[in-house]
Amino acid sequence: MTNPPEYPVPSVPTVSPTPPDRFPEALQITPEQGKLLESALRIKIMHTLSAEPLTSKQVAGKLGKTPGNVHYHMMKLLEGGLLELVRTDTSGGIVQKFYRSVATQFRSEQLTGFHFAPEHKVEHFTTRLMLAPEELADFRREMLELIVSWESKATDGAEYGLELVIGRLFPADPSIDPEVSP
Repeated sequence: MTNPPEYPVPSVPTVSPTPPDRFPEALQITPEQGKLLESALRIKIMHTLSAEPLTSKQVAGKLGKTPGNVHYHMMKLLEGGLLELVRTDTSGGIVQKFYRSVATQFRSEQLTGFHFAPEHKVEHFTTRLMLAPEELADFRREMLELIVSWESKATDGAEYGLELVIGRLFPADPSIDPEVSP
């Protein structure tokens, strides 16, 4: 049995369009930086470099990828201001450069949507929750922890897009929710 053809599926980093004062840990990024993060490998690199400064060869080893491929992507992230060079060590004529990610959660003014081939759409979930402000904060934190745990894993396979939108709903009939004024 043959596998269906692979279609390129854009990847979006953990992005929150919420106001900056609500979730200050998310870094505001430009559209150009957003394009740099449309790769699951680059997201994994960002997470790997959030724990400690590493060389591109060390990152490649942790992710099970080739050093040349990882170095290429790291240089693109560095040029885009998403990585920083934290130190350079020279020993026996060998120069090692250590990098660190500037963030692992990002906020963008643009919400990048995915365009899935119908045969590749895995799941679409929709629900409504009733949450107090502290429950919303807990829910958001738990969702981000789950996403980050998968973004950080050294995995192989095809890229999948995940888009999570959380927003306060206004009912069509305001009498249903007494907290919402007409």
